[in-house]
Order: sequence, then C-alpha cells, then structure tokens
Amino acid sequence: MLKQRLITAAVLIPLVVFGILTLPTDKLNWFVALVSALAAWEWLTMVGVDDLNRRLLWILGLFLLSTIVMSSFSLSFILSIAAIVWLLAAFFVAKYRHKGLPRSLSALFASKSFGIASCVVLLMFFWVAVVTLHQSSLGPQQLLYVLVSVWLADTGGYFAGKKWGRTALAKAISPNKTREGVMGALGLTGVWAIIAYAMSINGELSLFSWLLLTMITVAISIIGDLFESLFKRSHQIKDSGNLLPGHGGILDRIDSLISAVPMFVVGSMMLGAF
Repeated sequence: MLKQRLITAAVLIPLVVFGILTLPTDKLNWFVALVSALAAWEWLTMVGVDDLNRRLLWILGLFLLSTIVMSSFSLSFILSIAAIVWLLAAFFVAKYRHKGLPRSLSALFASKSFGIASCVVLLMFFWVAVVTLHQSSLGPQQLLYVLVSVWLADTGGYFAGKKWGRTALAKAISPNKTREGVMGALGLTGVWAIIAYAMSINGELSLFSWLLLTMITVAISIIGDLFESLFKRSHQIKDSGNLLPGHGGILDRIDSLISAVPMFVVGSMMLGAF
C-alpha cells in the first residue's frame, strides 16, 4: 500500500505543480473542471446515484451552476456564502463529533437528495475559489501554497497522531483522528507558513495575518475531511473510489481542499490581500 501511495504521489505531484505554475487560468480552469467532475462522479456514486445517465446529468448540472453563478454574482459574494456554509459545517461537526448524529440527521446524510445537493454546491464553491485565487497576482504560488499546506497538515497530523495521539478529536465521525494530530498538523504548517513568508508568497500580508490565515485554512481543511467522513459513514463505505492506487478516490484526496481553498480566498479578501 505504501509503495502504491508513493508511486502515485511521485507521478501526480509534479504534474499538479507544473500545471498550477505554468498554465494560464483559462487553461487551468479545464483541469479544475475535470477534477471536479471526477470528484462529483465519486460523490454521486457514494450517495447512491447508481444510474449512469443521472450521474452525468448531475455533473452537467454542476458545470451549468458554476457557469451561471460566476456570471451572475460577484466572486466576493459567492465565496462569502461558501465561507458561511463551511463555518456552519464546522459548528455541525463540532457539535456531533463525539456523540454521533441523531436519527433525523443520520437520515438526512443518508438521503440521496442531500448528497446530490452537497456535491453540486460544495464542488461549485471549490471550482470558483480555485479559479479566483489562480488569476490573482500571486495566485499560482498561493494556490500551490494552500495545496502544500493541506498536504503537510495531513502528514503532520498522521505522524503526530501516531506517536502522541491519545485524545480523540471526533470519535463518532473519524475515530483515528486525535487532538494531538491536529497540533502536529498546525505545527508543521506553521513552519511552512514562516518559510513561505520568507519567500514573499504572502504578498502584502503581515506575518501575523499570514499565520492566522494559514491556521484557519488548515483548521477548516480538517472540517472538510470530517464532513466527507460523515457521508462515508452514513453510506457505509471506506473510500470514495479507487482511481488513485494507494490513495482511494479523487474525492478522498481533495476533500480537505474543497473547504480549504474557499476559506483561504475569503480570508485573504477580508485581510485586504485581494
């Protein structure tokens, strides 16, 4: 399993980095569309949309919704709504992290309609946020910064949790996650934030603002991971797919980014970086 993970990462990471740093936004947009479509395919399959034509129809709906929303509303308005949605998700996860969902909410997460709505809306927010960030002055570097922050948070969380993990973070949602793992995630990404600041990836933000933005982004990335776990547990599956050997599905790899990128962009806007 570890060998498969390393091989897959060794192939994909250079391609992603090359694409982000070299492609113009209008070309990267198509790549993000492909990733979003694959993630939507897995999400819709996970929540029980078994008919092929219906899955394709809902993915088309994702594309149409994204296009209509981006042409009809300001980006700041769209992403502010995204931030509100993810803050509500954070409250929701925090409230039920140990005691589990009550019967009515379990039925909601198990329902096909709620799964479809969550898939289309949250992936739309992610798509808009990636395009918005990439087309800004330091966009390619900062988009890559968010990706690396989430990857390092995952790495720091895994190793800190494995070595020191004692206190469950959300035992009713993801029993293997611990508070000590979260501290490891925040610690490692804090070091990365300082390195990025020294490289001037922060733009006009002060070191304090940059660290604050990074910590909030990483914290909400953990919420994104836990939110997907709620759907997995509700539908009794382990991985969203098997497209990436050793890593599961596309959705398993970007679940944290789906929440992290919109929050990073909104936080940057609020701090005056946009």
